[in-house]
Amino acid sequence: MRTNLIACIIIALSLILCPVAAMGSEKDGDFSETQPTEKAAKILDGSVEFISVMSSSTGNVEKIKLREYVIGSVAAEMDALCHSEALKAQAVASYTYAKKTREQNEKHKDSSLKNADITDSPDTHQGYIDEEMRKEKWGDKFEEYEKKIEAAVDEVFGFYLTYNGETALAVYHSISAGNTQSAETMWGSEISYLSSVSSPSDKLSPDYTEKKYFEESEFKKLAKECGVNLSGDAEKWVGEITEADSGYAMSVRLGSTEISSAKFREIFGLKSLCFDIDYSDEKFVITTKGHGHGVGMSQYGADYMARQGSSWREILEHYYVGVEIDKV
Repeated sequence: MRTNLIACIIIALSLILCPVAAMGSEKDGDFSETQPTEKAAKILDGSVEFISVMSSSTGNVEKIKLREYVIGSVAAEMDALCHSEALKAQAVASYTYAKKTREQNEKHKDSSLKNADITDSPDTHQGYIDEEMRKEKWGDKFEEYEKKIEAAVDEVFGFYLTYNGETALAVYHSISAGNTQSAETMWGSEISYLSSVSSPSDKLSPDYTEKKYFEESEFKKLAKECGVNLSGDAEKWVGEITEADSGYAMSVRLGSTEISSAKFREIFGLKSLCFDIDYSDEKFVITTKGHGHGVGMSQYGADYMARQGSSWREILEHYYVGVEIDKV
């Protein structure tokens, strides 16, 4: 999940910023198909709040009921096999993120949004898929997964994260590198509640590491896209990788040029900003740990915490340090 909203937040702060890993099935009894409580049903029935969502594929803007939007966002961003408490945590994060995006757009109009509040793209804001897309995605599991996500959303609908009285920037990612990384490391400005926290369970994910292989010619070509012309002995092309305390790369030296890790990750198509580079047999091997930018809630870690007995509140309070959980 990436966002143009992050840029707006960072700029504002300077003046005063997932595909999802395979999670494994829940144990029997983890999911209750009960209907929303009477109190929740009344709140939901009385809600007429909408959010305007721009389709990243067509550019069309559609007004969607906020509850439906949160359901569709959770379905897009998290595996339905995750534990229900993790899905609730994701629902609150998705709701909070949409709320923050809309608030920022009211202050700083983004002409590219065509008067929408948010896009449905995880590369820009966060994902959203409508009911027809969910049916296509889940097939004969649609009714089961739909009920499960609806129940999770209804349990927490209207709850959102705040810090110092303001809506929090509830970013999240698929799998951390064993620790999450801070917003300051990632985007250059401190956001207190987006600091590095431990998430060791992420190392248990079958998708925790990935290796990518590059022939010398391909590596040289991609380095040129980074603005670096490499020549001479290939063994000396890669220099020091500067890392933050959390283990995520901040910069990498190619030849005599130091470039940002974010730029290197984008051009080389890496899953994570935590990586090592090795050279042997005339090939470069880049090994990444984790999946995503590493800031905020780890979805794999959230699922693990839920399976160990943590509530959605405990999950959110772990990954977003010092936040309060308010309700509209």
